[in-house]
Amino acid sequence: MSRINLDLSGHRWQMEKMRPGQGIREELHLLPAEYQGTTFSWNFATVPGDVYTDLYRTGELEDPYFGRNMHKAKWAQEYEWWYSHRFAVPQSMKGKVIRLIFEGVDYSCDVWLNGHHLGRHEGMFSGFEFDITEFANFDEWRDGSNMLMIKLDPPPKNYRLCGGKKVNFSGDYFTGLVPFGLWRPIRIEATDTVRINNIRADVSLPQPGEAAVDVLVEVWNHGDKPVTADLEFALSGRNCEATPIGETKSVRLKPGLNTLEQRLTATDPKLWWPWDMGDQNLYNLDVSVQQENGGSDQQQEVIGLREIRMEMNPGFTPEETEYPWTFVVNGKRHFLRSACWGGQPSLLYGRNNLKKYEDRVAMVKEANINNLRIFGWHPPEIPDFYRLCDELGITVWTNFTLATQAYSKEDAFVKDVLHECRAIVRERRNHPSQIFWMGGEEVFFSGAHEESGNRYLMDVIGDEVKSCTNVPYGLASPLSSESAVNMGFKPKESIHANEHYYQGGAEFMEEYYPALDCAIVPELTAASAPSVDSLKKFIPEDELWPMGVSWAYHWADIDVLKNLNFEVFDDYRTGSLEEFVEATQVAQGTVIQFALETYRRRKPKMSGVAICHFMTHWPDIKWGVIDYYGEKKRSFDYLKCTYQPLLPSLQFDRRRWQAGEDFNAQIWVVNDYQYEHEALTLEWTLRYQDRETGVAGHKVIDVAEDSSSHYADIKWSLPSNAQGQFTVSLLLKNASGEVVADNDYVLLVGDQKAAKAQSLAYLAEAQERLDQFGHNVYRYWPDRWQVE
Repeated sequence: MSRINLDLSGHRWQMEKMRPGQGIREELHLLPAEYQGTTFSWNFATVPGDVYTDLYRTGELEDPYFGRNMHKAKWAQEYEWWYSHRFAVPQSMKGKVIRLIFEGVDYSCDVWLNGHHLGRHEGMFSGFEFDITEFANFDEWRDGSNMLMIKLDPPPKNYRLCGGKKVNFSGDYFTGLVPFGLWRPIRIEATDTVRINNIRADVSLPQPGEAAVDVLVEVWNHGDKPVTADLEFALSGRNCEATPIGETKSVRLKPGLNTLEQRLTATDPKLWWPWDMGDQNLYNLDVSVQQENGGSDQQQEVIGLREIRMEMNPGFTPEETEYPWTFVVNGKRHFLRSACWGGQPSLLYGRNNLKKYEDRVAMVKEANINNLRIFGWHPPEIPDFYRLCDELGITVWTNFTLATQAYSKEDAFVKDVLHECRAIVRERRNHPSQIFWMGGEEVFFSGAHEESGNRYLMDVIGDEVKSCTNVPYGLASPLSSESAVNMGFKPKESIHANEHYYQGGAEFMEEYYPALDCAIVPELTAASAPSVDSLKKFIPEDELWPMGVSWAYHWADIDVLKNLNFEVFDDYRTGSLEEFVEATQVAQGTVIQFALETYRRRKPKMSGVAICHFMTHWPDIKWGVIDYYGEKKRSFDYLKCTYQPLLPSLQFDRRRWQAGEDFNAQIWVVNDYQYEHEALTLEWTLRYQDRETGVAGHKVIDVAEDSSSHYADIKWSLPSNAQGQFTVSLLLKNASGEVVADNDYVLLVGDQKAAKAQSLAYLAEAQERLDQFGHNVYRYWPDRWQVE
C-alpha cells in the first residue's frame, strides 16, 4: 500500500508533573528512547485522554465526579504535564515521506522527537502535523528507538481569551475544572512523494433526477520538481445500489500544495434523508492520484447526496424577521424536533468511548429526535459522532465554541479563531448529517456584548465558513434577545425559551411558552434529578436525604425543582428521596410535553424547537432526559411521545380547572412525515378518578403531509365535588384499527390563581436566600457559613 499508518494511541504512554519551565531545565525533551530509568516512575497514561482521568486511574486523584471532589483536583491545572511515548517505526516506511499527525490537543503544547523540537501548537480543534522524515529512527531497540515527548501547558483560565479555540469551561453547569489533555488520536503516516491532503464534496440538486457533486481535492507534491499524474474520481453506492460514476484527468502538480476540482453528476441519485423523511443512502467518494513514476495515493470520503438550503418562515413581516430559519432538505421542509446534545458523554475525555456514543445516539433516535444541536458551550463532536448521525439519519447543527462572553476584534485573536473554525469545518463538512453551522452562543446577550467585537467576529466567521462549504451558516443564537434587538436584529428571529425554568415559579408554563412568538426556539430548558441508583454513584450516602451540599455542588437548583414540582402536582413532593426524584422527572416531562407541543402546532410559522439538553457531560442534577450514566429519566418517555412525527396534540389554556367549571380544549394533529395519512380515526377520552367521564368522541380525518391542523374541540363540565386530577387521552388509528399515535395529559382540579400566589410566595423566600448568599452551593445550608 502506498499509504502506511501507525497509530500511536493507546495505553503505552507515560506522564509526569512538572512546575512550569522545570521540564526544559531538566532537559526532559532530550531524553533518548533507550531503556533507561528516568521515566520508570512516571505514571502510565492513555491517548486519547485527559490529565485528570490519567491521574485518577493511577490513584493521585479521588474520583472528580464524586461528591465535592472536583475542586480538589484544581491543583493539576497549575502544572505542565510531560507525556512520553517510545515506539518503533516500521521498516516499510523507509523511503517515504513520514509525518507525525495530531488530530487535536487541548490546549497548547510543544513537541520533540528524538531530541528535535518539531514545533508548538495552540488551539484545541485544529489538527497539526510535522514532517519527521529526517528524524525518524529505524534502529531496532527494545520498545522502539523513537522517543516522542510532548509538553502540555497548564490550561488557560480566562475563557474570554481562548473562546473559539477551546471548549467552554465557565457557565451555570460547569465544574470548576478546566479540561486539558491529548484528547484526539496521534499517529504516524507515511506516503509517497505525492499525496492527497483533503477532499471537499459539495452536493447540489440542479434538476429533478440529478445530483451534482463538486469535488475539490488538495494534493501535495513533496518533491522539488513538478510531476505529471492521473487524478481519478469514483462515486459508488456504499449501502445502496447506485450506478458507479468515474472521471479521470491528467494533471501537472507543482511542488507544494495543489488544489484541483471536478464535478461528478449522478442520474437517478439515491438521496440521503433525515430518518423521518426517507432513507439514509450513503456513497463512497474515492479520489486517487497515480504518478508516471509509479507513486500513488488514495483517499475515501463517505458522503450523502443531499442538498441543504434555508427558507424564510411564513407568517412574519420583514420588520419581525430578516433571516431564513426553515431548513429545507432535498426540497422538503425539515421541522427540527431537536435537542441540545449536551455532550461529549464526558467532560473528561479519557472517560469517553465509542460504545457510549453508540448507545446515546441510538437513544436520540429512540426519542424521535431528528436533529441534534451542538451549541457553543460544548466542542464540535468527533468524527464517529457524525458518522453515527449519518447512518441513523439525525441531522446536526454545529456551533463554534464562542459562548456568553464579550470577545475582542483584534486581528491576532480573530485570526486564531478563524483558523480553528476552518479546521472544524474541513474535518466535518462532508457528513450529510451536518446541515448548519453557527457562529456564537448567547454572544448578543448583554450590554458588554453590544459594545464588544462579537458582531464583527460572527460576520467574519460566516465568510470563512462560506469559503469552506456550501452548508448554511447562522450568526448566533438567540438572535432576538433584548441586547440583540438593541444591536439592530429583528424581534422574532430565534429565542431561547429558558426563563420558565430560571424564573423558578414567576410564570406557569401556560403563561410563559405560548407568549413567545418567534421563528425557531434553539433552547428550551427543563430539569430534573437522575434516578436514585444514579444519585448514589456520585452523592455521598450521608448527603442523599435529607439533601446535602453535594446536591447543589452538582448543580441542583433545589428551590426551582421544588417549585416546579408544586406547579405540576400542587405539592412539593418532599416526603422521601424516591418521591422527590420521581416528581422532578415527571415535572420535567410535563413541561417538555406542554412547551414542545405548543411550538410544534405552530408549524410552518415555527420551524423547530430544541430541548436543553438530551444529556449532560458529568453527573449532575440538571437538564438531561438521560443522565450522565446513560440511564433514562421518566421525562425521556414524555419526550419520545411528544416528538412522535405523527402527533395528536391537545391545546389548553391552563392545567388547573375548578370543580364545576367547564374544561375547554382543542385537538390538533401534527404530521412531520412527507406523506399524507388518509382515513385516520381520531379518538379522545376524558377520565376522572380512573373512570371514563362519558365525554368521549371520535372523528375520521385526513392528515396532509408536513402539516399541523385543528380537528376537534372538547368541552366537559367538571363535577361540582371534583378534586385531584383528570386525564385526557388521544388516539390515532389507521383503517385497520391499529394505533399509529397516542398521547395522554394529566390535568389538575384546583384554583390557578391560588396556586400562582403560593408559587410566588415560595419564590420570594428563595429570592431572599439568593440576595443574602448569592448563587453559591451553600445558600440552602446557611449553617455552613458558621465555622468553629
